[in-house]
Amino acid sequence: MATKTPVKKRKVVRRKRRRIRKSVLYGLIGIVAAIVLVFVLTTIPKLSTDSKLKGLGYSKESIAMIKKQKLTKTILNDKLYSDNLNAALASESFNKDYLKLYLVTDSLNSDDTQLYERLRARNYPEDSCLKLFEKLNFWEITPLLVFDYVSDVEAYIQDCTDHRDVNSENHFELSGKYVNWYDSTSASDAKDVSMIVNKRYYLGESYAPEDLVQLSLTYAAKDCYLRQEAADALAAMCDELNGGGKPKMYASSSYRDYQYQVDLYNGYVNSKGEEWADSISARPGFSEHQTGLTVDMAATGAQLSKFADTDAFVWMQQNAHRFGWILRYPEGKEIITGYSYEAWHYRYLGVELATKVHDSGLTYDEYYELYLR
Repeated sequence: MATKTPVKKRKVVRRKRRRIRKSVLYGLIGIVAAIVLVFVLTTIPKLSTDSKLKGLGYSKESIAMIKKQKLTKTILNDKLYSDNLNAALASESFNKDYLKLYLVTDSLNSDDTQLYERLRARNYPEDSCLKLFEKLNFWEITPLLVFDYVSDVEAYIQDCTDHRDVNSENHFELSGKYVNWYDSTSASDAKDVSMIVNKRYYLGESYAPEDLVQLSLTYAAKDCYLRQEAADALAAMCDELNGGGKPKMYASSSYRDYQYQVDLYNGYVNSKGEEWADSISARPGFSEHQTGLTVDMAATGAQLSKFADTDAFVWMQQNAHRFGWILRYPEGKEIITGYSYEAWHYRYLGVELATKVHDSGLTYDEYYELYLR
């Protein structure tokens, strides 16, 4: 009987279990906790902020701009919202300097912001400016650039509101008195054809243009003079209106020197007093005629005072700006210009500027203060 060979048992080698050090374990737990904490502190508030801004009405694009401009706290704390602000925030043209202005307007453009800046430069407080833009039209605010400083803005707003039945972009009247002409004056910057001369800005007694030329009798009465550029523009304008036929209009008056205005103004004062004289005539040094850029137009065969009733006037209303001329003292804007309506009084500004003034619907006094000063 064969003997069994004993089976040799395999020796089992047990591997030692590697233990993670407690310090390492705690470190890993700390890192995970920190990541979770950062997530909680950043993501959840972000979701909460976005939700609050969305709740006010802001779009995804607007919310992104709000954060980019760092306006979140300001908007949420004061609960600021308007459809115009929401739309503005979504555009690249948004300017946070006008944040509150966006809130009180239906739309905001460069003309509005320019007017706002001009008012602020005149020391109107921000709250007053916001009230003006909230309650009034653009053309109801621009006269303030010509008027004296109005401390009671609420009263001015009410005055404008009370005249809404008669006022428009083409007519503006108020009950209150907002300017004392000639009280505060400055020398006019007489460097180019854009110079302004009115009851605020004057020319010196010795001022006279260097390039005056005598006008042809085809285009003007005897002994009329204008600066060369204005003279050429007058001739071109009259030639188009006349169309090669007989003259339909001409300049009845043009350049006047300082002494001429002294005699003219004093004559009016002696006739009917200073108040009446100031309504129809400039004081010496304050006359546009001294610039050599101004004419009084008359229709052939009609009195100067009847120019508004002529076909020539109708043509001028539609075409004068094409040749660089504007009607300087329009009807319905007496409170702004300081003069009675003069259908015959035209000022040369050059084609580009005259067209801009014409298209703006503003008097040159307003336009100058808003865009050129």
